[in-house]
Amino acid sequence: MDQLVKLNYFHDSQWTKTQRPYITLPGLLKTIHYANFDYVTGPEQLIKDVRGCTETFMLHEQGFTFLPWSPSDIDWTDEADIESRYLPQVKDLLRKELDIGKSLQRCEVFDWRLRKADSQEVMRQVCDGRMIKIKPADIVHIDQSPAGALDRLRLHLPQQEVDELLKKYRIRIFNVWRPISDVVEDWPLAICDARTVTTSDLVELEFVTNELVKLSYLARWNEKYRFYYLSEMTNRDACMFKIFDSASFENRMDASATLGCPHTAFRLPALSETDTRPRESVEVRLFVFSTD
Repeated sequence: MDQLVKLNYFHDSQWTKTQRPYITLPGLLKTIHYANFDYVTGPEQLIKDVRGCTETFMLHEQGFTFLPWSPSDIDWTDEADIESRYLPQVKDLLRKELDIGKSLQRCEVFDWRLRKADSQEVMRQVCDGRMIKIKPADIVHIDQSPAGALDRLRLHLPQQEVDELLKKYRIRIFNVWRPISDVVEDWPLAICDARTVTTSDLVELEFVTNELVKLSYLARWNEKYRFYYLSEMTNRDACMFKIFDSASFENRMDASATLGCPHTAFRLPALSETDTRPRESVEVRLFVFSTD
């Protein structure tokens, strides 16, 4: 069923008037605040349920899709099993869903994460290990800004190869998200229609770790956003959504050349944490290189 909820958004603080917004790992920097921005709970807004009409939402239009998917059984306590068996299945699923034939040149996983709703763990760096289940993010965001997307590309590939890829191909980042618990009873994922978002709605955030500075986007409240979710999502469902698209900066008239989908976890109204089993999920981020 549709939900009326209040989501969390970026809000300027006294510091962000003169500084770029940032957040650090707790305890990383002893002499400054761990974050220099505020967030605000927006007004009540409608999150529409796509249950029964998932086929009307497509990657090349709204920037996201929900679909049935039952990969082979994975041992979610075994990192090697996840990387050797689950990640290849995700790549195959994304290739199939994109359905762009010979235009697709490469599809590469560059990050994955496990999350659990009752976890006390927050954002982590890779050296801490991927098997640590972190809390769902409950502020409207996009995983990488354009600069952050290019930084991640340079982190994973040699600079000369990156330069060639940027010249030759359209580069996109997708997130493939799904529950690993039986059913999502609370903290489902809300996805915003990418066509309702512009760069003026977004603020670049620096996430400072021991390893690097990651650049993402936080969203300011805007009444034109249109959010959706899939009620009672199970581990036989998956959600794919776009994070970045180099074509969005090329003034293309192609409707698929949207920036990316803001998203967030949200509490279902009238539920307490004792009423529900904690949501557990896995997300995989992938680069896609294509000629279209």
